[in-house]
Amino acid sequence: MQRTLAAVVVSTFLAACLTPAAVLAAPLTPKQQNGITYVNGGVGDEEQAAMKAQRADYNLLLTFATKQSGAYRSDVQLDIADAKGANLVTAANTGPMFFARLPAGTYRISAAAEGKTFKRTVKVGSAPKEIVLHWENDNPDDPGPQD
Repeated sequence: MQRTLAAVVVSTFLAACLTPAAVLAAPLTPKQQNGITYVNGGVGDEEQAAMKAQRADYNLLLTFATKQSGAYRSDVQLDIADAKGANLVTAANTGPMFFARLPAGTYRISAAAEGKTFKRTVKVGSAPKEIVLHWENDNPDDPGPQD
C-alpha cells in the first residue's frame, strides 16, 4: 500500500514537472473599455502561450514588433476608434500582442512608439483579423489592409 501511494505521488510529481509551459500558463485577465473586451500581453514564453490560447476568443489580433531584429515591442500607445471617430479603447504600454473582441464594423487603429504612429483602417467581422506592425521599414502612412 505504501509503495503504491509513493508511486502515485512520484508519478503525479513527474507529470506536473513535465507538463508544457503552455498548459501551466495562467490565462491573462481580459479588460473592458466602452463595452470592448481585450487582453494584452505576450512578454515571455509563458505569456505568449497564454495569449495564443485565447486567440479564438477575439476577432482583432494585433502584434507589435521591430522588423530588423524581430524583437517584440511592449511599449505601444494604442487607440481604437469606431467609424464615427469615437474612441473605444485607449491603452498605454501595449504589446507585444493585443487581442480585442469588437462588433462587426470598420475601425481606426492608431499605434505609436518611438515617435512613429501607425494608422490603419480595418474592417472586422466574425473571422479573426490579424495585423502585425513593424517599427522599422514600414510606412506609417500606409493605410494597411482594407478588407
